[in-house]
Amino acid sequence: MICQIVICLAIHLAVGVNVHAQDSPADSLATLHPADGLQVTLWANEPMVNNPTSMAIDSRGRVWVAEGMNYRMKQKEFETLKRVEGADRIKILADTDGDGKADKVTVFADDIFPVPLGMALEEIWQDGKQTGTRLYVGNSPDLLVLEDTDGDDVADRRFALLTGFRGVDSDHGLHGMTFGPDGKLYFTVGDARYGADKVQAREATFDVTDRSGRQLSASNFGTTLRCNRDGTQLELLSSGHRNNYEACVDSFGNVFGSDNDDDGNRGCRMYWVIPGGQYGYQHPESIRHWAEEIPGIIPKLVGTGNGAPCGLTVYEGDMLPERYFGGVIQIDSGTHQINFHPLHRHGAGFRSDYQVLLKGDDDWFRPVDLSVAPDGSLYVCDWYDAGVGGNRFSDQTTGRIYRITAGVHEAKQVGFDPDNPIDAIGSPNETIRTLAHDRLIQLGSKSRPALQKLFREGRPHERSRALFVLHELSGSGRQDVLNALADSDPQIRETAVQMLADDIQSDGDAAPDRYEPILRLADDTDASVRRAVLMALRDAPTSDVGDWLIKLAGAWDGKDRYYLEAIRAALVNRDTKFTERLFRELVDQAVQSGWDDSPVAMPPYYPIGTNDAFLRPDDRLPPSNAASRIIGLAWVLQRTESLPTIQQILAANRSPFVERAAIMVLASLSDPAAGELLVQRYSDASTSRQIKGQILHQLGTGVSGPWKRLADTQTLKQLFASALDDPQLRAEAITAIGLGEIDGFAGQLMRLAGDDSVTDDVRAAAVKTLGKLRHAPTQTLAIELVQHAKGNSAGGPTTLAALDAIATLGKGESADALAKWLVDSEMPLDVRRRSLQLITATAAGAEQALTLASDEALPDDLRNELSFLLHNHADRNVRRIAAERLPADSGTDINRIHSVQSVLSLQGDAERGRDLFQNHKDAACARCHQVTGEGTLVGPDLASIGIKYGGKELMYHIQYPSGAINYNFVAYTFLMDDGQVLTGLVLDRQNGQIKLGLATGQIVTIAADAVEAESQQTVSLMPQ
Repeated sequence: MICQIVICLAIHLAVGVNVHAQDSPADSLATLHPADGLQVTLWANEPMVNNPTSMAIDSRGRVWVAEGMNYRMKQKEFETLKRVEGADRIKILADTDGDGKADKVTVFADDIFPVPLGMALEEIWQDGKQTGTRLYVGNSPDLLVLEDTDGDDVADRRFALLTGFRGVDSDHGLHGMTFGPDGKLYFTVGDARYGADKVQAREATFDVTDRSGRQLSASNFGTTLRCNRDGTQLELLSSGHRNNYEACVDSFGNVFGSDNDDDGNRGCRMYWVIPGGQYGYQHPESIRHWAEEIPGIIPKLVGTGNGAPCGLTVYEGDMLPERYFGGVIQIDSGTHQINFHPLHRHGAGFRSDYQVLLKGDDDWFRPVDLSVAPDGSLYVCDWYDAGVGGNRFSDQTTGRIYRITAGVHEAKQVGFDPDNPIDAIGSPNETIRTLAHDRLIQLGSKSRPALQKLFREGRPHERSRALFVLHELSGSGRQDVLNALADSDPQIRETAVQMLADDIQSDGDAAPDRYEPILRLADDTDASVRRAVLMALRDAPTSDVGDWLIKLAGAWDGKDRYYLEAIRAALVNRDTKFTERLFRELVDQAVQSGWDDSPVAMPPYYPIGTNDAFLRPDDRLPPSNAASRIIGLAWVLQRTESLPTIQQILAANRSPFVERAAIMVLASLSDPAAGELLVQRYSDASTSRQIKGQILHQLGTGVSGPWKRLADTQTLKQLFASALDDPQLRAEAITAIGLGEIDGFAGQLMRLAGDDSVTDDVRAAAVKTLGKLRHAPTQTLAIELVQHAKGNSAGGPTTLAALDAIATLGKGESADALAKWLVDSEMPLDVRRRSLQLITATAAGAEQALTLASDEALPDDLRNELSFLLHNHADRNVRRIAAERLPADSGTDINRIHSVQSVLSLQGDAERGRDLFQNHKDAACARCHQVTGEGTLVGPDLASIGIKYGGKELMYHIQYPSGAINYNFVAYTFLMDDGQVLTGLVLDRQNGQIKLGLATGQIVTIAADAVEAESQQTVSLMPQ
């Protein structure tokens, strides 16, 4: 919301960004603030550990740390930092005297250049004793295995398990190793950018042949993968991430990950993996950061704004307070904090939120990874640097490790008992439970009775871990999983379905009898179980499972996006005959049962107003009805076969909400037949003016893309001609003509643009559209319109639209004309301001404006805006020149921010923003604005302002509210016959009354015949 950003600006300007020198380990510890009920202690620090990048904890409670002292040194040189030979080590740190601090260091391996990222630790035991260790380490282009074969804690064997990962010497490469309850190795590969191998966007991020000879590659940015520990069965689990630093897996096999935003877009996220899911980064069909409005994109679980998410884990221990059990704990080095995300099963997936588990005030505090010890305490490693990532670092000499407990807890030596592995399967420590998993499988059928007992009597997460081991026991595994399909706990049933589905995929045996047990759960009362069934049927032949797929699709509740995406995964590529049958059967049932006209949930069934928006556990979407559910299926499947169904729904419909949803879905389909259906709907006598306006917009958008062949049809021409003749639809029709660049209307638009009797909104739309149509005579008309503004108090919407048209037409004289009007003191301020905005949009124009400023020809009232526009220009060279020739502290208002990146990198506080929006005595935002129904609607509603503007644009409009005033919010000044002067927004004029919204938030009504004079203002009501 604009107003909370205003307050952030004020605070930022008052206190600045305080980056100080390094603190000692003890002083830095004093700046850490754990959540209530937790205690943090310093466990290790430099020189014992330097530049830690990742960590793991073994069965003895020793902390294994990867160091990255030579970060980015394969591709660049630093002024003060030099390569340290033999560094980039794996160290084993131990507390041998039990005093809560590390006192022993063993170097397990060194010279893992350039920088080891991510580690998973596997202990090797024989005859009841540990005989060695295997460590899986990310080091693009290789997934390395470092092995100690003789038990002396020093690696004596090193080899690449897999190779072919891009992002060499980049934290956007291979990283994030962990083991799942299935014993497999899970890891992540970022978008591979910024590395020594110079990977470009949409190039392959990896091209790997696994140990079984299977070749796998991906070019869809960041990915989540898994493989067997011997390097076989490499699988792609998810794609479409930016830089997903790490993955973690809970006891039920659910995979979660952290994903970094590109800086300043408030897009960091924690996600849940739906197998095969695409997560939307830089989607070619979307302008939004994660493309969550597009069907086929899996929405995030939590948006955390700006930051740098790193390591994460699912906490399944008992030392920390109960509220943390089963949730995701995520490191964010960018915001100097550790976040906790509780996991709530909701519908077919999860919902979550975030709380701060630990916050640091030391600017150098950079937590990067965490691990759970055998006793359930949490260890965190701190890179400790002034920066993190982004091709830079400041220090090679520091690093810290902290231990987080509930109150005062001495570290307990829990260890692993090879004679009693069943108890160890419940350990909160990954190394111990993986060791127990392996030992129980090694025991074979001998371990089955104890596992079955744990499955019957254990806690839910222990039961699931037991089931994973039972599943792998030769001879009995499948039957134990089949029995679990009837379990009373839906999490167990869901896990069992996923196991059977994985078996089918890995065996390559898709015989009908393999699916039969899974299909029994198609009627399950739990949506997550049904979602797992849908995912299991993705590759099943339609002839075997078609009836069940229709049943499962019909069970969607009309608003659960995760279930809907599972429907898409299972149905999107089915044959035409089946898809026609699906829609036919469902629509017949819907028409027969009918539906009311209540509000309904609409695509995309997920908030997309800002990059960090997400659904919290208590958020509620509108309900659904029989019609809206079918419309949702049509939206997610994007199949032409849905068109007769949508037509049938519209014919039987009386609900404006259903109609709006149907039109939205039609507009999303690429088949021109969808556009033809919209044309028919426009002509229907029952279609309201509001819906017609929506249809015009969608037609304009459609013919500029996949419906291009409709642009020249007589039917479409007649529709727009009719709309132009309707005063209530004229402005919307003109805008749509511009969107679609539809020929044949230029003459009529020229007449409207030049007619003084036509309303401002219509004239402005006509002029702007003529520019988009590149109609040559527009240039002369537009120049005349601008010239007529000379000497007036304001140019108004038509004049500003004329400036836009001149810039769009881009003829040789355009830049010169804009420059002339920019410095013409007789031109109104709004005309000069818009000229400045347009001329600085190009690098050449920016240079021209800088010259005017240098020659003192630029008016003083626009110098601040010039500074802002150039210091935040899209062209890096323009920003460089601006810094040299127009420094922000030279001749500009020091109370304004000219380079916005420092503000955009700050972490916001939504609750504090809400309070400031409502109650702050100076900002007084709620006096004129509304957000989700709170406040007064005098100025624009700000609920979706994040969709309209990015961060830079928001900052501009906050500081320069008069920079681009929508014609609906132009202020007028009224001189009353009693001498009173009132300035405000005209909210309504009718029956001899004028309703005004004042800057105080008050709404007053004045008599029209008491007005002696009125004038349009060029300055916004919003304080500048």
